[in-house]
Amino acid sequence: MRVVVVMPARNEESLISSSISTIPNFVEWIIVVDDGSTDQTKQFAEGVIGTRGEVISTQGLGVGGAIQVGSKHALTKFGTDCVVVVMAGDGQMDPADLSLIIKPIIEGKADHVKGNRWLHRDGPKGMPLIRRLGTWWLSRLTSLASGIRVRDSQCGYTATSGNMVEEWDWDGNWQGYGYPNWWLMEAGRRGFRITEVPVKSVYANESSGIRILKFFGTVSWMLWKGIWRRGFDWYIRGNGTSALLRITAATLWFGGWIALFLSVQQPSLLIAPPMAFFLLAVLDDKESKRRRGCVTA
Repeated sequence: MRVVVVMPARNEESLISSSISTIPNFVEWIIVVDDGSTDQTKQFAEGVIGTRGEVISTQGLGVGGAIQVGSKHALTKFGTDCVVVVMAGDGQMDPADLSLIIKPIIEGKADHVKGNRWLHRDGPKGMPLIRRLGTWWLSRLTSLASGIRVRDSQCGYTATSGNMVEEWDWDGNWQGYGYPNWWLMEAGRRGFRITEVPVKSVYANESSGIRILKFFGTVSWMLWKGIWRRGFDWYIRGNGTSALLRITAATLWFGGWIALFLSVQQPSLLIAPPMAFFLLAVLDDKESKRRRGCVTA
């Protein structure tokens, strides 16, 4: 199974060379997607990549869009017999962790593997406090939207099987910085197998283009809608869920919210929502585990 690295980059002339040169030799091909850089990122990348890969130019698609271009190109070049690994052009992914990232896919145990910096022996070392808080919040929402417990939703170090790349709904793909959350949300809803592995937290001289408040608001809203979408797909429309579970889940979900609203006038009803949502979480976890490995439309 061929290993292909897709490396989105924008204005990374100071870090792109080292990011490419440290990629392990067992990687079959490197695809750098220069997404509208205004510096010499493309020239530096071409100077170091040599015969190990290629540089593709796009014009400001966003990191999610750049990854989409690179992933589809990898599929065209190698077919489904490949693993697509995403490594940023700013050096935040430790190449020493690459073998661990691809292992579950090589062994046929997962379709999509996420790096988890909290699982690493050093923990999220060097991560700014605001990013820790943001990761905690978005990981909670991503877990609800995907139906899978995720602790480090914002880590962009991922590996995806060629089969999942082929099956993916690229027409609705998220183009911007919230792409890891979108991928987890949609992969969980559709039943792909997802796992997390420990990776090192790397922070140095890189700079982020994320506008914190706008990013959190936009991604939180996207995930909130995803929670309702998965609930509708699994427990209202059906999509392989038993009739008894559908009725039970719908009763607990809507009953919990109704009790919460009515508690404004009847405070004694406040005990109902926590109980309803807890029971729903238990049932939802069992249903999610049952679905893993079964890709649904």
